[in-house]
Amino acid sequence: MIATDPLSFVESATLLESPRRSGLEAGDLRTTALDLDRLPSGVVSGNNLIDFSAAADVTVRSGVSMALLFASRTADAAMKPGHDEDDWFAAYTTNLRKLGFAVSQTAMSVSRFKKRGVFVHQAIIPFLTIALGGAGVGPVILAALNNLREMDESKPWITLFDRESRKFTTREMHFAAVSSDTMQTAVRHVTARLSVDRNETNVLFFHISDSSAEFESATTTMSANNSLLAVLEPHLRKRMEAEIIDFIAAATT
Repeated sequence: MIATDPLSFVESATLLESPRRSGLEAGDLRTTALDLDRLPSGVVSGNNLIDFSAAADVTVRSGVSMALLFASRTADAAMKPGHDEDDWFAAYTTNLRKLGFAVSQTAMSVSRFKKRGVFVHQAIIPFLTIALGGAGVGPVILAALNNLREMDESKPWITLFDRESRKFTTREMHFAAVSSDTMQTAVRHVTARLSVDRNETNVLFFHISDSSAEFESATTTMSANNSLLAVLEPHLRKRMEAEIIDFIAAATT
């Protein structure tokens, strides 16, 4: 068990300087006029596509969005030469524990796409549905993926999600279905890791080929006390205020 005071961790953790990896420049997301105090049911926060349809509390939505983003950005800062996606994910989950989240052991699996020549966002839906816990869980995530064929690839949330998936030689997509009651918030977190042929390709619109037919997935359940999220939220916001608007976007379909 990691004994860390969450507020001390927020104040002292090292954040990587804002990386303009590709696709977005400073302020590009400002045109979405995102209100952090009234986040919608679908949000991209860093490398996470988050479904808040089962979490109506606006403080929970904001607190979870910023906690996942903070854990991601501090994991980025901890990476050294030779580190890989496994090191990053271990740092990410460790950081969430330091923020006060209870994090379950991750269940790993390797799967193969049966169909070739389809887009990743189409091929991943059946696997993601099972990993999230069924068709009734994560409806905003599933709707967003189903509707991508009718959407512009350059929409800010798609561009942000794609940019943040480019951490290593593989492309790693994160999905989180959030539910809450009056006391506790639960997060069903799924990571899909896919090797693609060309780094410049938007991973959601990448065509599955024989060489990219296999992918790994990891499912983790996390939970946090709502009162803790309410305490952490303003501190996380203050710590990341210079870049939050460029790392959180409404996932509108």
